[in-house]
Amino acid sequence: MPGGGVARRPLHFIIMADCSGSMTGERMQALNYAIADMLPQLAEWERDQLVAQVLVRVLSFATTPTWHVREPVPVGELRWKPLQAVEGGYTNMGPALREVAAAIGPDKLENRALRPAILLVTDGRPTDLGNELAAGLGALTSFPAGRASLRLAIAIGHDAKSEFLDQFIGDPSVPVIVAGNTEEIAERLVAASIAVSRLSEGGVDHGALVNQLLGTGSGGPKESEDHTIV
Repeated sequence: MPGGGVARRPLHFIIMADCSGSMTGERMQALNYAIADMLPQLAEWERDQLVAQVLVRVLSFATTPTWHVREPVPVGELRWKPLQAVEGGYTNMGPALREVAAAIGPDKLENRALRPAILLVTDGRPTDLGNELAAGLGALTSFPAGRASLRLAIAIGHDAKSEFLDQFIGDPSVPVIVAGNTEEIAERLVAASIAVSRLSEGGVDHGALVNQLLGTGSGGPKESEDHTIV
């Protein structure tokens, strides 16, 4: 940048939040608290490094997906407005994945952008199993930014962990993060956001990411692949 340092590179961070009927009540309250708690910690990380500018979007999904935060907002400027569960809403993930794919598709991101990060938070298995779900995941991985994206999943409750979440992540070395109860949601969400942040620095590999998520090992930095979109 003229008269300054090197310009930070955009890191697009999209949260896919399950707002189906089963999230009504305590789980939705806990998720809203968790996101509100995560954002300032992510903003603090951004201030302490020189690599990435974190831009946040939020997609809520139930029977149909809705952008809760449609345009990319710098993390330090985002003022959280609570999500609302949809009474009787289904957990349809296929249309939500297509919305995310459209948001980061060809010519949607800056040339210097780091790999986008997608965090899926859900308390249940998809209700649109079959062609609809496969089409959504196929749309997301049909172009370079989608294939290169770092995809993480938080399952609220052990029953929410499923083979689909493993397929969504697309990397056998990266586990599904399980929040066994509502008290753990904030902790897991912050851990996931920190892992995303550290990976964007380009000095941590996926093995270190696993250690970060599980709290095992040192997770120390080492040489890794370039983290630009390929």
